[in-house]
Amino acid sequence: MSEASDIRSLLTSKSRAKVPPRDASLGSKSSLPKDEPLTEVDEEKAEPDIQEVSKLKAELDNLPTVGKRLAVHLEQGIRDDLMKLCDSNDITPEIFIEAAIAFLQDQPNKMPKVIANAKKRLAERKRAGLVRRTLAMMQKYGS
Repeated sequence: MSEASDIRSLLTSKSRAKVPPRDASLGSKSSLPKDEPLTEVDEEKAEPDIQEVSKLKAELDNLPTVGKRLAVHLEQGIRDDLMKLCDSNDITPEIFIEAAIAFLQDQPNKMPKVIANAKKRLAERKRAGLVRRTLAMMQKYGS
């Protein structure tokens, strides 16, 4: 007997234990067991230390903020290489791209070579899109 049929027989069998229906109302029933008394929370422990909060806020002001999400479509081989690189170094692709851009901002002499490569890739992608559209039209209109 296969594993799938075993699971199906367990699910459809009438011998399963019945569970009482749950009360889903939003009434004032307490979620605490009846034998546990309610205890008051010490207010000093409940309120965070004001100095600690201000230190954390100051630290947060000095850390970088994250902008809007950016969908990036990468060439399949490049994407695979990026994912392997990031996995092996325990970083995310977004962080790697941020670091690469920060590096290029610190090393402006490397920027022209990167821009030239980007323009070449853009031309190739535009050509690929044109070829795909042309093939789709030829198939659609029977040329």
